[in-house]
Amino acid sequence: MQQLLAEQEREFYDEQYRQFLELPDADLVCNRRTLAAGLADPANPSYERRVVYQAALEYLLSEPLTGRTALDYGCGTGDWGLMLAGEGAAVTLLDLSPVAIRLGLRRAAASGVAGRVRGVARDASDLSCFGDGEFDLIFGSFALHHTLKYPRARDELLRVLKPGGRLVLVETYGNNPLLNAARIVRRRVSREPAEQGEGIILNDSDLDALRPLVGELEVYPVNLLAMGKRLFRGRLSRRWARGVVRGLEWMDERLLAAWPFLRRYCGEAVIIGRKRR
Repeated sequence: MQQLLAEQEREFYDEQYRQFLELPDADLVCNRRTLAAGLADPANPSYERRVVYQAALEYLLSEPLTGRTALDYGCGTGDWGLMLAGEGAAVTLLDLSPVAIRLGLRRAAASGVAGRVRGVARDASDLSCFGDGEFDLIFGSFALHHTLKYPRARDELLRVLKPGGRLVLVETYGNNPLLNAARIVRRRVSREPAEQGEGIILNDSDLDALRPLVGELEVYPVNLLAMGKRLFRGRLSRRWARGVVRGLEWMDERLLAAWPFLRRYCGEAVIIGRKRR
């Protein structure tokens, strides 16, 4: 059953990433500047997640990266791993999709960081290609909720993180039953393929299971009312849609400052852990 799930998800994402291989090298360059530019560009898909991504970017850049070993866990198109490589880290791109790895390595060459980047296409439940404590930093962008359904994936993730190493995750946050119901409706209305692997939403019970294995784990939730941004997916290049979303974000700032307990009902979070020594 696990192998079938992995094969279905692999085939789906192979097809999604293959289109990027047709782009010229100039369009594949990725570094801190291009990543930040994408977060500010309403036509870029990352713009919808700019609040949580900006928080993650600021944290990552506050850490010393030169010479560090980093794993981009579920790398997808490789943006975050390539940004880390551009800042001096020795980066391994990990993804279930071999096409994603091909794309990431080609982008590394286009970005001038090929010497600091390697790629591995592998099921996250078996990371035996990596040694114990191989990485100083593991970063995952909306990846962990994909791998939780695979046995041993969580244990393998922590095994390859060095004692004292940092785990930085950008994730969905699933404590809000109304928001979770809306997510299900959206998936059904948009006819999202099951192979896309979005059926699991990370919540506090998942983090409680992770916390004893990590040692330190801090959660920084964002976007409560602003999760209404999902209603404007594909329309954020329109000024009125951006205005509505910014208004919701403005309301969130005030709501969450006045009633901090509401943070656990936000829809996205940056999760930062340090593995005990």
